[in-house]
Formats: sequence, structure tokens, C-alpha cells
Amino acid sequence: MTVDLVCLLILALWSIPLNHIPAIARVTQSNVAWGMGNRETSPKVPAWVERADRAQRNHHDNLAMIAAVILTAAVAGQADRVTAIASIVVVVMRLLHSLTYMLGVIGLRSLVYFAALGALLVIVWRTLT
Repeated sequence: MTVDLVCLLILALWSIPLNHIPAIARVTQSNVAWGMGNRETSPKVPAWVERADRAQRNHHDNLAMIAAVILTAAVAGQADRVTAIASIVVVVMRLLHSLTYMLGVIGLRSLVYFAALGALLVIVWRTLT
């Protein structure tokens, strides 16, 4: 498996903790019965839990685009050292994006988002040239 595909797998697996962090936080604020139920209401939670929800949605919204770009490079036979480095940058920046989102670090969150986007554009450029 190429570095690019390993990076994509890491991003896909990152969905697991992102899915569970806000849910576990809500269960600790209420009880297990709430977590096992239909969740008609939501317990009052700290602001970081709501940010964790938004970080999760942002990750899932971007994952399809990232997957399409990395998979296109792989299928086209264009994955190389440059796309591998760019894929690593995408992974690191996307993980940092999620963490800074949950922590509420606004400026850095935007910076790492655009760094990940820039690295993704490098993969697109390498695929098309």
C-alpha cells in the first residue's frame, strides 16, 4: 500500500474517535440510559462538546473530497514522493484541525485548514501533470 493510501486510511479511521468523543461526553453529562435511548433531548454540555460535533461534521464533509483526490492519484498511477509528502501533510493538518476545532483555537484552526487544502491541491496538480 502506498503512503498516500495509508494516509487516507488514517483519515478514515480518525472518524471513529471523532464520532465517539461528543457522544461519550454527552453520556457522562447525563447517563447511559440517555445514550442507549432515542436521544429526544440533549443534555447541557460544555462548549467544547458542541465544537467536537462541528469538528466531526467538518471532517466527514471533507473526507469524501480528500478520498477522491488521493484515490484519483493512485488509480491514475500518479502517486509519487511528492503526493506522499502532501498526503502526510493533509493527515497532520486535518488531525490538527479537528483538535484545534475542539479546543476552540480559532486562528490556528483556519491556518491548518488552509494548509491541508494547499497540500490537497498539490496532489491534484501532480495528478494532472
